[in-house]
Amino acid sequence: MYLSTTDFSQHIDAFCVWQVEVTNHRQSGVDATLIDLHLCERFLIESDVVVLDGPALLAFITWLRVERDNEPVSVNRKISSVKTYLRFLRFMQINGAERVPTRELPRINVSWRGPVQTLSTEEVRRLFDGIDRTSANGFRDFMICSLMYRLGLRVGEVHALDVDDIDLDELIITVHGKGGKQRILPLVSDLPALLRDWFVVRASSFRTRGKEALFLSQKGSRIAIRTMEENFQKLVQHTGPYTIEHVTPHTLRHAFATHAVEESDCNMVTLKAVMGHARFTSTEIYIHPSRKTLRKAVNNHPAGEILADLVGLEILSKQQKWKHRAA
Repeated sequence: MYLSTTDFSQHIDAFCVWQVEVTNHRQSGVDATLIDLHLCERFLIESDVVVLDGPALLAFITWLRVERDNEPVSVNRKISSVKTYLRFLRFMQINGAERVPTRELPRINVSWRGPVQTLSTEEVRRLFDGIDRTSANGFRDFMICSLMYRLGLRVGEVHALDVDDIDLDELIITVHGKGGKQRILPLVSDLPALLRDWFVVRASSFRTRGKEALFLSQKGSRIAIRTMEENFQKLVQHTGPYTIEHVTPHTLRHAFATHAVEESDCNMVTLKAVMGHARFTSTEIYIHPSRKTLRKAVNNHPAGEILADLVGLEILSKQQKWKHRAA
């Protein structure tokens, strides 16, 4: 028999606990998976589906695309969540889980939209200039943005930072990346001085007693990712408009990668390590030539010199003909 919808619903919470406590997944990622699974559960119940089989999964995907008008990337994430959960059910030896054809479950083709656009260095400067660094909350937001742009951190990685992750003696920072992976990055240039200033502001303006989080809210709890994103959007609205349509905290990470390649000639191996990517394909999406780089490549090509000489000779020959005819 196939997996019953009752068994599908019954073990969702246990699966999420397993992901956090045993396989060391980040809570934010598990929460997103939980939303996906409950959405699938809702579809099965509302559609009066008794067992989960191939046709039921295809109907779920069709519902996502047609009824909910979900983007292909969003649908693929939900498919991945269901696949991972069903693999857990198979290991738990839940009746019928082994018969659900997840391996053959199709993914939605995602059309290539071209290279991801990023902010110029001038736009980044304008964005940072718009932050009020004279207030405690403003300086906190300045530090959050600085870590995302200066070290290419994800917003979730900044959110997860603790005070103990900062070593001002060794001038290093320990970053907790995706999948529980850690990477150690150097604290360079102005960051050590800024962090020392932040520790002073943090201790004097926030409820820090017994708190490990590097960045806190006024209530003394770890600042929420949503709060970070909302504050960033207010900043964008205040300092915009920009040359790209959607400016998010992740835009600063992308700007770091692009500017590292264009301005400091950072190689792919080093950039991959700094960004915390598992594969080079993840790093490549951040690398694309700007108009400045394209213009430099064309201008520095020897064709420019060769053709300039030929064009110059041709113009000189025409001028001589015109003078001869005029005489």
